[in-house]
Amino acid sequence: MALPAAPQSPGDTGFDALLKQGFEFHQQARFAEAIPVLEQARRLQPGDYFANLLLGIDLLRTGKPTDAIPRLQLAARVKPAEEFPEEYLGEAEAALGHFAPAAEAYQRAVERGHGSEQALEAWAGFALERFRSLGEGLRASVSGTAAAQRLGQAALQPAPPACPAPIPALERKLAPHSPAAQRSSAPPDVETAYQLSLCYAFAAGQAAAQLQNAHEDTAAVHRLRGDVLLRIAADAPGAEAEYRQALAAHPRDPALLERLAEAQLTAGDAEGARLSAQAALAIDPHRREALRTLASVAMNNRDYDQALPTLRQLSHEAPGDRTVQVELARALAQTGSPQQAAALLASALGEGYPDEKGALHALLATTLRKLGRDADAAKADAEARRLSDAFQAQAAHGSPDASQ
Repeated sequence: MALPAAPQSPGDTGFDALLKQGFEFHQQARFAEAIPVLEQARRLQPGDYFANLLLGIDLLRTGKPTDAIPRLQLAARVKPAEEFPEEYLGEAEAALGHFAPAAEAYQRAVERGHGSEQALEAWAGFALERFRSLGEGLRASVSGTAAAQRLGQAALQPAPPACPAPIPALERKLAPHSPAAQRSSAPPDVETAYQLSLCYAFAAGQAAAQLQNAHEDTAAVHRLRGDVLLRIAADAPGAEAEYRQALAAHPRDPALLERLAEAQLTAGDAEGARLSAQAALAIDPHRREALRTLASVAMNNRDYDQALPTLRQLSHEAPGDRTVQVELARALAQTGSPQQAAALLASALGEGYPDEKGALHALLATTLRKLGRDADAAKADAEARRLSDAFQAQAAHGSPDASQ
């Protein structure tokens, strides 16, 4: 997302000088240096729009989304016609895994911005990322695999059906700590995940059409086309071509570079993906998808020592991402840190992270055994066997797609 316009200060008071200095740090992506300066300014004028907005953005960029949220919420209240606070608020909520309030914030940004290019692009990017992650969640279980395949076909239709319910309501229904989920020990709600995925595909398609009609920035259109090809059509080479066209206009855009890296990795070009991700991080060291790509390249090569610092940073940047937590646990288990690995695995599994085949429980058992916790290891082993047996039985008698 673009930076907000420079704050206009009427004079050179203490507050004005601090705000100006903080904004200069912010523009130079020196977010950690900007935070204490902007905090001083905010203490002088607690309700100032720019002090709260910039502080919220910089807290978000330094991996502190929880601290960023109240600052961004205040900025949004101070200027209810501005879209910027809502866009960043959506990003902060998404980083914590709070997808219902994230969707609401992005939708408010589109309303406030009257369908501005930046607000549409941010909303579409979130929608497509949720489409991807929901699809991954569906494919983690036998019961969801057929739905995921059905989803891929339905999302490619020219006009997928509109939502049966608002996206935030579906997100709350799907959330692991919703009252419905707490009352039931059943597997994740496959039908809700399927419906929600279609809603996100529909929303992204609408945003793409609006951007296409605007014709203000062709690079934005190419970027969104690339996102659709990558997330929905599973056409990584086509996405790469779109991102390269966008980069021709904006060669130092870290968001485009990190998307190019993801497309390259999906297409099998691991070295190209690594270089593109590194280029994105050289411009903005807090790009989460670029960090994710670098970690994936290292983990795929079983270079766990190389993956560890990237996964640690990614875990800090996106504390609500349980997939990152599990990948970090896997790397720690392979590099002689069983205690940390066991703690992360136990936390993720305890919060409902899918392990239908029992592989993660088996890894937890291994780490617990290394710690001398044989009784706990035996329990984890037993659960791993139970899950594996149940998976094999369901695969044998259930969906023919289960082996995929």
